[in-house]
Amino acid sequence: MPSRPPGKPPGAADARAGSMTDLAPDRVGGTGALPALRAMLDEMQRAPAAVQPSGYWQFLNSMNLTQLEQHGYDEFKRTINGNYFQWLPTSPREPQFRAVLRWWLRHPTRAPLAARVLDAQTLDTRAGNPLRSPPRRRAYALYVALLWEYARRHAPPGTVERLSEPDIGDPLFVRYGERLVTQDLGNSALEYGTITGALGGGPRPGELVVELGGGYGRLAWVFLTERPDLRYVMVDIPPALAVAERYLTDLFPDRRVFGFRHFDHHDEVRDELDAAQLAFLTPNQLELLEPLRAALFVNISSLHEMRPEQIAYYLGIVGRHTAGCFYTKQSITSRNPHDGVIVRRGDYPIPPSWRPLLDRRHPIQTSFFEALYEVVEG
Repeated sequence: MPSRPPGKPPGAADARAGSMTDLAPDRVGGTGALPALRAMLDEMQRAPAAVQPSGYWQFLNSMNLTQLEQHGYDEFKRTINGNYFQWLPTSPREPQFRAVLRWWLRHPTRAPLAARVLDAQTLDTRAGNPLRSPPRRRAYALYVALLWEYARRHAPPGTVERLSEPDIGDPLFVRYGERLVTQDLGNSALEYGTITGALGGGPRPGELVVELGGGYGRLAWVFLTERPDLRYVMVDIPPALAVAERYLTDLFPDRRVFGFRHFDHHDEVRDELDAAQLAFLTPNQLELLEPLRAALFVNISSLHEMRPEQIAYYLGIVGRHTAGCFYTKQSITSRNPHDGVIVRRGDYPIPPSWRPLLDRRHPIQTSFFEALYEVVEG
């Protein structure tokens, strides 16, 4: 299984060459649907080389902007989400499908066999729409239902039952019994359960979570729904950060928000950032801030798509801004032809002083590992 959802090969024609700013933001909703996009793109143009997107992420972001231009913000869970952490397993030969199927055969129930995809007509991925075929739709529905059952039994009790995927972004729903369920919510519930379980239920009320590369905010939504007493900082590059800001602020309209803006010094934003329950930053802005002392720092499926010097840089940022734990979930082996890089499990320069609390192959995304470290100064 590749580190990204499968699709067309690198350099496919639907990804436009050149800078992320080649597409005018107003054509993807820059002044309406995604009002902060233009400022975010400008910020990244000025950002230092250490945080500039790798060649692979330039490729993905060009595709993301094209899809947003063509389909708009309202369809993002059917378009750009396919470039984040939504796969479309439609065969038991695929590793994720095999993993949930093996588990189900040890805990068989008939209910998943009746699951059905609600509507796959407008799905647009690098591979087109692989769910046009009825057998593939049925297989995908079975996969999501099995993932949902696995998450229900492995996430904290009641988590999956309490959560319902937000309609924003037109999610790829699967009808499973009386519920509409999604792959994203199953994965996020598992990640939430792994983190909180390893931390004994933490973070505590009022503490800060920082997520680097959080996509549109799928895991942030679970944390903030289950734990409304937390503060959350989303750090990403555009257009993901612009989508996340619109998505999360629409879902949590009563939260105090630090919306993205340019600043040169921490003092300019200190009071507002300290008071915010939800904040949005580009990666270069972390360098401008004094240590945030986050109880939890999260990165899922993006470090492995960076150049080695960027991985080392961001782990330094994690160490600087974390006073608790760091959760990471990455490919065991990631091949990045755009930058001529292969990143393996042992290539992450984790400081020897960081104490591992969890380190394992992921039980469902079996080509990934997940680890949780207590961040301790050396």
